[in-house]
Amino acid sequence: MRDGRRIVDTDCHQMEPAAMWADYIDEGFKDAAPGIREVDGRKLMLVEGESFVCEGKYPFSTPGFLAALAKGMERFEASRKAGFDPASRLGDMEREGVDVQVIYPTSGGQLLGREFRDPELLAACCRAYNDWSREYCQLDPERLRWAAMLPMQEPALAIEEAKRATAAGAVSFYVRPNPIRGRHLGDRAYFPLWAEIEALDRPICIHDSGSPHVPSFGDRMDTHTSGHMVAHPFEAMNAMMSFIWFGVFEKFPKLTVVHVEADAGWVPYWLQRMEQHYEFSGNAEHPDLERSPTEYFRQNVFVACRGDERTLPAAVELVGDENLTFNTDYPHPDGTWPWGLEQIGEQPIPEESKRRILWDNPARAFRLSS
Repeated sequence: MRDGRRIVDTDCHQMEPAAMWADYIDEGFKDAAPGIREVDGRKLMLVEGESFVCEGKYPFSTPGFLAALAKGMERFEASRKAGFDPASRLGDMEREGVDVQVIYPTSGGQLLGREFRDPELLAACCRAYNDWSREYCQLDPERLRWAAMLPMQEPALAIEEAKRATAAGAVSFYVRPNPIRGRHLGDRAYFPLWAEIEALDRPICIHDSGSPHVPSFGDRMDTHTSGHMVAHPFEAMNAMMSFIWFGVFEKFPKLTVVHVEADAGWVPYWLQRMEQHYEFSGNAEHPDLERSPTEYFRQNVFVACRGDERTLPAAVELVGDENLTFNTDYPHPDGTWPWGLEQIGEQPIPEESKRRILWDNPARAFRLSS
């Protein structure tokens, strides 16, 4: 609790040890497990002989960007020395007054940014991460809530892992917004998965990650900064539109989607843009769109804001405060930990809105006990 407010940080990250993949993967996949290899004088995390990230797109490892990463990580030096273990994380949370973190992968998110030649290996990688993350969070499972990776390349395998991870205690499912095998998230190939997740009563968390091998809005740029700037919000906007316009929320009215690490200031504009098209053509090309886009948004979608967003008061005024949550991106260097916590408290929005954004809304989205 901070300043009398309970806080859920809805976008935090693991910093997976490189050896974790080989240590936790199923025995039959040990030889194919992801690991660090030296390529052209650089140490890269590889799987199926390919780097997790695609340097041929908007590059991830330029000297200037790596220097910025190193500088940004200086504030996490104590946690780094502790190996980003759960005790150091809980210590940081205690000092800053954060009650609950929802935790996603870091390198695991990058791993999901490529299509696997062997989908069974992909599923094994997801199981390895999920088992490790579950074990990590056992130090305080009420405060450390883990999101499960799903092998979205093969929906049938994703259904299996969603069931297994839920039984193991996953609070949500980490899903990248990028198309895989030419499918956007509204594709009917995913409908059996969305049906299962609706029945499991866990939210889907949409979260992009930089320089993927799969298509990205950042692909047209040639630096990591520019690609990252474009990719995260635009991929979130595309994913939201896909869920709404292609009938996912009409078919699965209890499905919950949480967009994180894409800011929230774009939400009023994007709802406006969708409403303009709905007013013009209705559901002429989208027969499963039986209500207005904004109605589906209010029923099914949450979007996480940063504490430093100057557009947040406008978003609250134009959209309301019942579909917003809060995130810092801990412990990533481009996030807002810890100053974002102070900044959200200083936002010129009603106190009731702060309470909803920091606790009530995420507690509802992630089915947390009050």
